[in-house]
Amino acid sequence: MTESTVRTRIVEAAAGLLANAPDVDISTRAACEAAGVTAPTLYHHFGDKQGLLAAVVDFGWAAFLETKRTVAAVVHEHVADDIRAGWDNHVEFARENPNFYKLMWSPGIGGSSASFHNAYQMLRERMELGAGRGQLRVSADRAAQMVMAATTGAALSCISQPELFGDDTFASQLREAVIAAVTVADPSPIDTHRPAEASAPTAAAAAATLKSKLADEVSPLTAPEQQLMQQWLTAIADGAPRSKS
Repeated sequence: MTESTVRTRIVEAAAGLLANAPDVDISTRAACEAAGVTAPTLYHHFGDKQGLLAAVVDFGWAAFLETKRTVAAVVHEHVADDIRAGWDNHVEFARENPNFYKLMWSPGIGGSSASFHNAYQMLRERMELGAGRGQLRVSADRAAQMVMAATTGAALSCISQPELFGDDTFASQLREAVIAAVTVADPSPIDTHRPAEASAPTAAAAAATLKSKLADEVSPLTAPEQQLMQQWLTAIADGAPRSKS
């Protein structure tokens, strides 16, 4: 049996134990017994319990990212629908894998995983696409931050305090509130209840769109000018509006 095979067997055994653990924790002894290896073998591959848990977190992130890639394969006409699909997928994964999910977002273990940055980048790229279409009212960076933070918070709330946040209506209403905050409403002609001004472009939305366009297209501006322009556009897109004196 190869080294990689042994390592994989230990991780999968530990992952199985974690999935059914009542307190989101496992012992190295239990992991050894489940994998059929000795303690020295486990420590040889992972160093200590923290190293084992980090490997299990990577295992969980790999499964999470696989579901994300499946969802991301579908590109909707409006970025709001991309957010809905990604949000629902995220919350569903958390509910189906509560122990994995809690460990994935645990400070000191999940936070150091490179997979988190991969997940964030996937979200940011989709927000960038929405910004280029004029569908965001904030910059792609700010939209990705807000969606990621809100989705994670909703998922952790649902699985940690189900008696308070387990109702599907909660997650859906929060999702729609976030979508309203970061996207420009789709001016659908069939929606007769939306005020006419709801879909009117704002300076923030225009700035977010121009910021995205300047990042992708050849510009007559010099590098320092582009940097300054990006700073200005970000300030307009993400800054809180000031009252007129």
